[in-house]
Amino acid sequence: MSGRNQVTNEHRSGAKQFVHGFFALFGLRVSRLSATRPTGSDKYFNTGALMPLQENSRELYERFYSDHEALEEYYQDYRLDFYKAVSAQVRGSGLILDGKDVLDVGCGTGHLLAELQGWSQPRSLTGCDFSEQAMKFSRERFPDCQFFRHDIYEPLPRRHDVVLCTEVLEHLERPFIALNNLLNAVRPGGALVLTAPNGRHDTANEHINFWSPESWRAFLERECHMCRPETAMLLDGRVNFGLLRIPLPATL
Repeated sequence: MSGRNQVTNEHRSGAKQFVHGFFALFGLRVSRLSATRPTGSDKYFNTGALMPLQENSRELYERFYSDHEALEEYYQDYRLDFYKAVSAQVRGSGLILDGKDVLDVGCGTGHLLAELQGWSQPRSLTGCDFSEQAMKFSRERFPDCQFFRHDIYEPLPRRHDVVLCTEVLEHLERPFIALNNLLNAVRPGGALVLTAPNGRHDTANEHINFWSPESWRAFLERECHMCRPETAMLLDGRVNFGLLRIPLPATL
């Protein structure tokens, strides 16, 4: 048995050297994947075990937002920089929030509302998300804001002066329905702020829509024909930004 094992090990060693040598001819290196268990948000998203629709289920998000360790790992520098970039773009666009009713749809843990509050004085700051666990977290973290659970495929209960929806539409099978509900939630003379990843760089498994900067603008123009979208790129071109100003009714 020991002799057979020795021959087998020699064959394995020889095969291993051949494989490494072959790929080395092309400047490539073969390495073993780590067997460590995923942590944080990696336990829920982009694991390769679920299809995109499954990764977008309410049940999965409820588990994610119930996991404080995962939330702490997820909301690190990049995510916080994202909220700062959106907030700065909104401010730089000349959009006035003072004295206005502001709503963030798909707000997650409410960090964007907190960023906006740092430089403006809205009359009200409200957030909604389809995850009740996210809303529970947000109510505890940001008591000055109001939060409620809502499915973006359903019409919103009231209108606001400024509505934001960031990093949501790319998750949806029917983003045009969601966008229509968002537009109807904006008062005349108000504005809708949107973001979605740049589809040329986006590789997230849970995303269903991948908009390039050009197709992003075309999507907004098609779905909001009464507006002239103002678009920009954030975070070194990784994020599509869109601003839709809702016109006031024409007067006779």
